[in-house]
Amino acid sequence: MNRTADVMMVAMDIVEFLEARIAEQESALQEGSFRPGGSVGPENENMDQSSLRALMLEECARKRAIIDSWKEAADAEGISDPGEAEGTVAVARRAMLTILAGSHRDHPDYNAGWSPELPGDVSDESLPQ
Repeated sequence: MNRTADVMMVAMDIVEFLEARIAEQESALQEGSFRPGGSVGPENENMDQSSLRALMLEECARKRAIIDSWKEAADAEGISDPGEAEGTVAVARRAMLTILAGSHRDHPDYNAGWSPELPGDVSDESLPQ
């Protein structure tokens, strides 16, 4: 497979990967089987489970909106290979996908090639593990 085909496959796979992770999270939230970990922030430390679940479902919807925005823009601009998309907006949209995927880096289907390039003031070490 050539480089262009590899990039296209990764770009399509990252969208499918993200959609699957969001669907898993939504399903767990709907079934009530999702339990938040120990990283509850001060803004929601007193939040009941129902409110937290609603907040997390809203987060899933926002992630879906980012992915849908990518797909709509790529379609409208005739981008079939996101790796060849040019311009600041195209690069920013592609970066959003890699940043979203980075939060699932421990998943067995995660591709290390999707590792996001984070801004200089954010390092992998500063992210929750």
